[in-house]
This record gives sequence, C-alpha cells and structure tokens, in this order.
Amino acid sequence: MPDLALVTVATALAVYARAVQQLNVVGGHYLMASITPYAIAAGDAAWVIAVGVHGWDAVIPMGTGGAIGAVLAMRSHPWLVRRIGRS
Repeated sequence: MPDLALVTVATALAVYARAVQQLNVVGGHYLMASITPYAIAAGDAAWVIAVGVHGWDAVIPMGTGGAIGAVLAMRSHPWLVRRIGRS
C-alpha cells in the first residue's frame, strides 16, 4: 500500500506541473513556462514506472492524485505568479 500512496503523490505533482504550465502559457508567464517542463518530465517518468509496476491497480491512486494536483495548481498559481513574476 505505501507504494500506491507514493503513486498518488507522484501523480499529484505531475498533474500540478501540467496544470501550472497550462496557466503559464495562457497567462504569458515566460520564465515559469521555461522551468515547469522539467517537473512535467519527472512526473511522466513516474507515471510510466507506476503503471509498469502496479498495472491497473494504479488507476485509483493516479486519479486521486490528478484531482489533488489540478485543484492545488488552480489555488496556488496566482501566488506563484506574484512570487516569481511575469517575465
């Protein structure tokens, strides 16, 4: 079970990065848009590993992590823009 909890956290981080990137592109935040793909790449690698190890058992933890990551990105993006800036 701890492995599947890690899948949830990894997916939350991956979806968070993708959602933040979408908001960066739409908002014209060039600096943030140039940094975020590295987090996305790490998340993609974690997804491939999770599915390879857990198969279909990873679906629920990944879905849960996805929901958490999307909502956190929506809530935190304005703060990130204020902190890092529009450049």
